[in-house]
Amino acid sequence: MSLTARLDLPLIASEQAQKHVTHNEALLLLDALVHIRLAALAQTEPPADPQPGATYGIAAEAGGAWSGKDGKIAAWSAGGWRFVQPENGWLGWDISGAQPVVYKPPNWVPLFNGLNLVGIGTDADSTNRLAVRSEAALFTAIPAGEGGNGNVRLTLNKETQSDSATVIFQAGWSGRAEIGLSGSDDFAFKVSEDGASFKTAMTLETSTGFVGFASFAGCAVSFPGIAGGILNAATGYVVPAPESGTADEVDTIAGGFDGAVLIVTGTSGNVLTFKDGTGNLKLGGDRLLDAFDDSLMLVRRGGDWIELSFSDNG
Repeated sequence: MSLTARLDLPLIASEQAQKHVTHNEALLLLDALVHIRLAALAQTEPPADPQPGATYGIAAEAGGAWSGKDGKIAAWSAGGWRFVQPENGWLGWDISGAQPVVYKPPNWVPLFNGLNLVGIGTDADSTNRLAVRSEAALFTAIPAGEGGNGNVRLTLNKETQSDSATVIFQAGWSGRAEIGLSGSDDFAFKVSEDGASFKTAMTLETSTGFVGFASFAGCAVSFPGIAGGILNAATGYVVPAPESGTADEVDTIAGGFDGAVLIVTGTSGNVLTFKDGTGNLKLGGDRLLDAFDDSLMLVRRGGDWIELSFSDNG
């Protein structure tokens, strides 16, 4: 009997008697192999009461009616079991796992395991084996109630200490910032204005936890107005303005958090008096800022702002 080249379907011979038998056999094989639905990927024994159309992947050392059919597909119909040898790359659906599978001799494996390239909305290449073109990407944890542990982690693993495991941020395909383990095991923050030369701004040492700044570090300056003796500080460096006129008093500073450091400087032509112990200020006495070079440095502890230093340069 002649068979087709790919699926071994029987062909009807010229002047063959009972042509319907051959034709029906081919249809039964097609019914099993088109849109393959596998009840099991590697089963060793045939089920006791299979349903018509049930299809299985046969494991090694199978027994019973499947003896000697290792690695084949078994499909049950009214006429009994039919067996087909799958080819490399055949696709199927794993019913129990609810996922697509592919045949990679000698096993059926999940389709999305071991892929060399994956491109979503764009083309992947040998360097960017995973490439995604999208307006957003989401990673969310599987809740404990759904079989997960509630955690979600993204791991970047490098080979050696001198290699890099970083995230690069670009503008117009030109790098502007890089964070991570860049050529060492210390965690670094780098920036660039041209995408070619990167400057290290800050480093976190793995051995000590020490935070090192490779350049000057400072706070953004703001110019809040005083209202009812209260100075609202939104940045770590403030140059206050009187509520009206050229003189004012401050007894309370709002804003900040426990451990925050605040620098206050004066303004030429204005006279500001910070009152010790009146509101939440704990100073070495009333402090007068009436010159451009006057400064007061404080740290917040609990609800109080405590003086660290005062400089009268007026």
